[in-house]
Amino acid sequence: MTLSQTSTSFRAALRMAREVHRGQIPARYNVAHWGRDFEERVGDALIPRVCVLDAGSGRRPAIPIDKRPADCRYVGLDLSRSELEHAPAGSYDEMIAGDLTSRIPGMQDRFDLIVSFQVLEHVRPLDDAIENIRRYLRPGGRFVTQLSGSLSVFGLLNRLLPTNVAVWTLKTLLGRPPDTVFPAHYHHCWASALERMLEPWSRAEVIPIWYGAPYFSFSKALQASYVGYEEWMRSADHRNLASHYVIDAHR
Repeated sequence: MTLSQTSTSFRAALRMAREVHRGQIPARYNVAHWGRDFEERVGDALIPRVCVLDAGSGRRPAIPIDKRPADCRYVGLDLSRSELEHAPAGSYDEMIAGDLTSRIPGMQDRFDLIVSFQVLEHVRPLDDAIENIRRYLRPGGRFVTQLSGSLSVFGLLNRLLPTNVAVWTLKTLLGRPPDTVFPAHYHHCWASALERMLEPWSRAEVIPIWYGAPYFSFSKALQASYVGYEEWMRSADHRNLASHYVIDAHR
């Protein structure tokens, strides 16, 4: 960016911060927008007789039962079989307890679609997990995921705080139930690192999502400052600093 463009971008970010302080949140923070890119891409892949693996799904499948084709096969994979068993009745046609980072016998070339929603930031090493996912897909199969970014403000804070402090903070300030908070490693969860890991795929897209303001909803001043910062980074296309990413990749 030129100096003039930087100055213009900075003024626009300040203006947006003032608007947020007055209660005017940017349109991208409309609740209907959260997860929209992920849902639209997954919906496009839900063809008849599709075989789906929900990676790291646990008790909250990424695709609700009523959104699936009637003849699809839906398999849940999670570290904990107990988590899978706590999912709503009928969520899974098959449950597999296993680690995404370790190759599971019998899974290669099995699935048409693999999905995960807000899971991969908890996985390390992420390179191994993404390569295993590629192997589990049939040739031409599709992988759609949404994950949190390593270099986002909350991602950096989360790694600086001890786990018990992070859990207390999310519970106290944001009302998050403690049983929904899991340790996050944020291993290689930024745009350029994700693009490097996806090089073996036939085609892949990494879409930055700028949606970090809800983490600062406990303070209007902090939230306004954050949105101003986020808008400045977004307009300058600092993709590595995005709060979240959607990956849409084909084997």
